[in-house]
Amino acid sequence: MRTKENNMTRAWELYELGRNYNESLTPNQYNLVETNTEFFTGNQWLRLPNTPAMLGLPKPTFNILKRVASLFIASLTSSGTALRFEPLAYYDGSNLADPDHDAAAFANAEVETLLEKFKFDYRVRDALYDGAMVGDYCAHFWFDPDKKPYGGAFGAYRGEIEMELLDGINVMFGNPNDRRVQEQPYILIVGRDTVEHLRWEAERFKKNRKDFYKSGKANDATDELLEAQIQPDSDNDKMPGIGGKTEIIESEAGTGKALYVYLYTKVSKEEPMRDANGEVVYEDALDAEGNPTYETAEDGAPILDSEGLPVPKRKAVTQIVTTVHVTKATKTAIIYEDVDTGLGLYPLAWGNWEKQKNQYHGRALVTGLIPNQIFINSMFATAMRHLQLMAFPKTVYNADLISKWDNEIGQAIGVHGLQPGNGISQVAYNLQPAEMSSQIFALIDKVMTYTKECLGATDVQMGNVKPDNTSAIMVMQTQSEVPLENIRAGLYEWVEDIGQILLDMMGTYYGERPVVVDHEFEEPVTDASGAPVLDPMTGMMRTQKFTRRVVEKFDFSQFKHLWLNLRVDVGATTYFSEIAMTQTLDNLRRDGTLDVLQYLERIPDKLIPKKQALIDELRGRIAEGTQANAAAGAAIPEPGSPVSGDFAQGGELDASKKVQGLPQQMEAQFDNLPNIAKKTALAQGAMHAR
Repeated sequence: MRTKENNMTRAWELYELGRNYNESLTPNQYNLVETNTEFFTGNQWLRLPNTPAMLGLPKPTFNILKRVASLFIASLTSSGTALRFEPLAYYDGSNLADPDHDAAAFANAEVETLLEKFKFDYRVRDALYDGAMVGDYCAHFWFDPDKKPYGGAFGAYRGEIEMELLDGINVMFGNPNDRRVQEQPYILIVGRDTVEHLRWEAERFKKNRKDFYKSGKANDATDELLEAQIQPDSDNDKMPGIGGKTEIIESEAGTGKALYVYLYTKVSKEEPMRDANGEVVYEDALDAEGNPTYETAEDGAPILDSEGLPVPKRKAVTQIVTTVHVTKATKTAIIYEDVDTGLGLYPLAWGNWEKQKNQYHGRALVTGLIPNQIFINSMFATAMRHLQLMAFPKTVYNADLISKWDNEIGQAIGVHGLQPGNGISQVAYNLQPAEMSSQIFALIDKVMTYTKECLGATDVQMGNVKPDNTSAIMVMQTQSEVPLENIRAGLYEWVEDIGQILLDMMGTYYGERPVVVDHEFEEPVTDASGAPVLDPMTGMMRTQKFTRRVVEKFDFSQFKHLWLNLRVDVGATTYFSEIAMTQTLDNLRRDGTLDVLQYLERIPDKLIPKKQALIDELRGRIAEGTQANAAAGAAIPEPGSPVSGDFAQGGELDASKKVQGLPQQMEAQFDNLPNIAKKTALAQGAMHAR
């Protein structure tokens, strides 16, 4: 991708093709993005004609666009999402080279850590705001070799995956009629950076290309020539928003910026196939007719193995391997060119608010509302102007009788030459203001109401109802979510694409490194003196299980040879879903399905203060035998039922009360019974005692 005679790089030529495509759309995509962005932020009175009428016109803004979009985004993100990897089959989660480690568990642990680092929940909201405003949202991932995992706490490991959100207008597909990312012949990412940083990137790549990057081409220009090639420009007219078009004025401090282009392409080549352990895979060599061929000696005689059978010819199995290559360039200079990233997938996840046929750009929520928004604002503006001009009465007075009119409170007004018999109405009179038609505000209300109804923004979603009948409100809320289901499905598809990209990048770049994972430990229960506690029924030591976060090493290169299923787990977190969940848990606890610990582990944290401390305390007491895990139904008595003194709220009957419930003859011989018989007798005694 060397520069041509016109000093224009190949990446820049492709950028101009993409820019021409966006400008050829109807409406012009750049104008559409600009209009949608300004209307969403509230700048809805821009570019008005400079006439006296427009200068005197009030400019109210009743931004229903932002309220409806914010409502929809809050509804879409009210359900938390989590990525989960699973083995293709029960034995596929681990590699043959490392059978003691479950690869899916390590993938889940590392992806969870990455999403927390990305602040992914906030990124999802930002992405949906982009989709609502301009129709597209895009996530871009890259590997930063300078970052230290876990801040360098676990050794001198280097490199972390990074994420950024891109404006959809700055992403250009090689085939813009197909929205599928991985099917593109190439993808462009456009951005702006300071010329100082771009020059530094070019110099760094040139110095480290052989030792670190090991592929690609560097800019071989001298420092003076490189400085002349990378110069500040003013190609920011296509950047979205007013902020994108406004930059710090160029100075000697290196604040000047230049437009750069990332060019991602896929390059295929034939390579030997390797198994999960990295060994080359071989197969029998066949002749033209598909029959196996055999090794022969110099005299043409077949070579036999130890069993006297001819030795078949073997050849290495080859496969077509496709990797992603990247180039970064400005208009007249390359920063680096054709670097093999080793990735099998483009590191971009693309999403649309609403898909449009035969183009990769989506349709924004704001696009369909702008005409309604303009009508509402303009009608309010004209009504306000009418009130300013006509709402207050005007005084008409006889200038021959009154030299000067004075509206000051309590001020006397002199009248000259008033003829006898003339009334005061002939001296001065107040003109009554013209009444405004009530249809204006009725129409404005209808337009706002119908706009919200067509979008599916009901009173339940807008919070304009009182939560008296929660069951009915939950039904209405569920029905009101229907218009968002397609958008929600697109969001989940976008999250799944992110999971596939992260798995590909971990397998390519990580190698062996430490990972923080949850590990379950089983430890003996000890008493106050530190001695193990024995189970009186079995004579075995009592044990209890704990889950702790530990650091383990794992070879992530296994992911290049494994296939893991990926799914997006979704959990509702709305107010009414929590009410329904709590009621369901109460019913399960009451009818005997859940015990106390199962109930406490599933109930929302905010309903019970220090819930985890309570669970740990109960587990310890249960393990020590000082308290049994409450029988189902004991913790939640029926409303209005008395609480007997013979029952411990939240627990079972103690052993003495169970023995007292036995028949008198069995009670006398209880101490002589075997342990198994004692257990059965205690269960029977508990039933009688209750």
